[in-house]
Amino acid sequence: MTPLLESTPPPTLFRDIEVQGEEASSILRAQKDPIYGFNFGLSAYRGCSHGCAYCYVRDYPARDPKRGPGALHDPLEWGKWVAPKLNAPALLWAQRHRLHQQTVFLSSATDPYQPLEREFRLTRGCLEVLLQCPTTQVMVLTRSPLILQDVDLLKAFGPRLSVGLSIPTDDDTVRQVTEPPAPPIPSRWATLERLSKAGLHTGVAVAPLMPVHDLDAFIRRARASGATSAWVGGLHLLPKDPFLGTLAQHGWLHVLDPDYVTGIRDAFRHAFPRSERSSRTPKRGQGAHLQPPPPMVRQPGLFDAAV
Repeated sequence: MTPLLESTPPPTLFRDIEVQGEEASSILRAQKDPIYGFNFGLSAYRGCSHGCAYCYVRDYPARDPKRGPGALHDPLEWGKWVAPKLNAPALLWAQRHRLHQQTVFLSSATDPYQPLEREFRLTRGCLEVLLQCPTTQVMVLTRSPLILQDVDLLKAFGPRLSVGLSIPTDDDTVRQVTEPPAPPIPSRWATLERLSKAGLHTGVAVAPLMPVHDLDAFIRRARASGATSAWVGGLHLLPKDPFLGTLAQHGWLHVLDPDYVTGIRDAFRHAFPRSERSSRTPKRGQGAHLQPPPPMVRQPGLFDAAV
């Protein structure tokens, strides 16, 4: 298991991001949603330096006592701060008894392979713990080529792990407006292709759906990348969301039209019929977009007693 830092470092700047390591009190968030097919969300970081302008967790709760109880980070601060959970792997190890025949998703509120992972390696540490839980299925969703540094570890999971690349648009000029610090779209396609060639089960997460200029070419590229599943998700805005101004400025308000979302989703379902069948009849531990395999056989003694 990846060793932890001996003490919490003071706030530092990492590429103009304020970094404040912390000791988390919990690491598994129960999310028993039959549609998406996972039981727990796992985030080794609070905050995300990708700073996507539309992210639904931009008003993340603050842990700064100067802000007062119940305070939230200003949405405009999103992408400017990250709090690595320094004890994440150890905490997950202590809670591993909860994971027998469960599915864990990394991660819903932050990218597990944001740039800080290169230095802190907390996602890798958590994956090393999950690798020792042989009845636990794992879904990983990222925008980052940094995941390629862990290909050998990911392959060690065999059929109980799947990887999704978030590719919300086919146009990198859209990405430059909506996700400026995040990796370019071409690098995500290249990452998806390399993961697929490595034998990993891969999928495309077109979420949140942004403008798509050539849908047919987008779908062809997804299939050519080796992806075997796809998922299209609509945009979820905050109250009085400043991102609405960005959409209006660029003439992209159509992404909020339910008919637009439905049309793109139907096209991907037709291109990936296996995903469509899964979304119609979701099963425990089997999601519509990444489709992990059925649960494994009985767990060995690791889970026989709570820790």
